[in-house]
Amino acid sequence: MSFRFRLLISFSLLIAVTFGLGGTLLITTSFHSILNQEKATAINEYETIHNNLSMLEFFVERSSYETMANMLSQMEEQQIAHWQAISLCTEHNYTIYQSGDQSLLSANLSVQNEKQYAMTFIIDEKGRRLQLYSELKSQNERLFLKASFDISTAYYLRENQQHIFLIMYMIVVFLGIGIASILSYVLTKRMTTLKTTVKEIASGDVSKRTNLKTGDEFEQLSKDIDSMTDKLQEHIFRLKDDVQRQEAFMGAVAHELKTPLTSIIGYADLIRQCALDENERMMAANYIYTEGQRLEKLSHKILDLLLLEKDAFSMKEVMLDIFLENIMPILMPMAEKKQVKLVWQSDSVSIKIEPDLVKSLLYNLVDNAIKATPSGGTVSIKGQEASSGVTLEIADEGCGMEESELLKITDAF
Repeated sequence: MSFRFRLLISFSLLIAVTFGLGGTLLITTSFHSILNQEKATAINEYETIHNNLSMLEFFVERSSYETMANMLSQMEEQQIAHWQAISLCTEHNYTIYQSGDQSLLSANLSVQNEKQYAMTFIIDEKGRRLQLYSELKSQNERLFLKASFDISTAYYLRENQQHIFLIMYMIVVFLGIGIASILSYVLTKRMTTLKTTVKEIASGDVSKRTNLKTGDEFEQLSKDIDSMTDKLQEHIFRLKDDVQRQEAFMGAVAHELKTPLTSIIGYADLIRQCALDENERMMAANYIYTEGQRLEKLSHKILDLLLLEKDAFSMKEVMLDIFLENIMPILMPMAEKKQVKLVWQSDSVSIKIEPDLVKSLLYNLVDNAIKATPSGGTVSIKGQEASSGVTLEIADEGCGMEESELLKITDAF
């Protein structure tokens, strides 16, 4: 089940339950209020009848049954009391007065004395009514007063309210579902955008961005996803670059190995298959020896490059002038062989370096400088303290490098 559908159901249930409980509570409260009011009205009217009959004994001389009947008749005509049915009779079953459908007076009630009255609610096929019963004395004889009052108005009103409420409830629920659909769509549209973008990113398109501008938590989530994607894209670019550099490195190594190996194999095969004189054999052996040395140097270069890749440096603190002084004897033979003058000067400053790598670096730079300098020229090495460390400068008198070649000077080989 999708989040949008769950959100729709939640909103719809919230509206339906809230409106349903509220309407039911309102109708119930209204029903009980009207029912209590009808009950109170019926009791008041019954007490009026009972009290009027009781007072006849005190204010009317020789009150007769006829007088009681006349009083009840006048009350009915003048609508002082609104009974459905009433009956006044003696203990010997003599009926003094009765009116209405006597079958409505079906309940048998009793009281302890004439100051009390009994009542009961009756709900049957004839309707809903309140029946009351009391006793009083006249001419030393017990009289029984029964009356039934209609209280169905409260029930009719409740049924009418329930019918109207049901119609309103259906309208509100359907409107609520419509509104909930719109709200769930609006709220989940942003989530759908995020989901679609993340899916495209997961499929490999790391150029996609969510770029939500909502000013809420969705915007913050969007920024987090975009930031994560930026870092992922950078990481992928770095991985691609590493792969390209490794491929270029392997190609360069293969190329560098191919030339000396070809020479070594060729001259070795020449010695093996041909009868050479002493000079030819020495020349072939010299080529093999020279190319072997070249392979040895190449292996050292590869080891240096692997060490650089691993960042496994053993740093040592040395004095720059002493360091250069110690490696000059290694550099001098190369300069003397080419008849190039090699000069150097350095500040006495402490530096922290990996000595073997720096020696290899200086060896390669000076070797290239000597090769580029014509005989009789000068190659200078200068080391001096700078604001952020130390500057090493190697200068020659060669023709320089083209701009396109300068961009490649940090590439392997």
